[in-house]
Amino acid sequence: MSISDEINLLLSQGVAGNQIQLVRALGEKGIHTTQSSVSRALKKINAVRGQDGAGNAVYSLAPAEAGLKDIGFFDSLVHKIADNGYQIVIQTRPGTANTVAKFIDDHGFPQVLGSVAGDDTIIIVPANVSSIRKTVRDIAAYMKQIGIFLE
Repeated sequence: MSISDEINLLLSQGVAGNQIQLVRALGEKGIHTTQSSVSRALKKINAVRGQDGAGNAVYSLAPAEAGLKDIGFFDSLVHKIADNGYQIVIQTRPGTANTVAKFIDDHGFPQVLGSVAGDDTIIIVPANVSSIRKTVRDIAAYMKQIGIFLE
């Protein structure tokens, strides 16, 4: 198990503490690590810093968002694909639009002139608006095939 996995396990079991306390808790499990490694692992698992009853800083797991299934990170990159007859808009998980746009660009859809990606939204300009519905279906099928869109 990685340090991230071990910290995730500790936090899910209700163990809370600051980074130094987590280093000690891992040490008690025979995992010798540093505060900086714990800090990176906490970021990786999206742990939330809060306060305990005495006002001390402690880390815990972020509460699950309502309605989201516990699926893999890549399984949920793309949330929605829509068009208005002229452009295609793809809504992604925050911070992943560039990655998804790169998948589309690398695939080389001939019916796509180009794409512009922000933080969580991609705008695709189709080569021909008369076949935009087919382009949307092709892009959605490709994203499902590579496992980044569940629909």
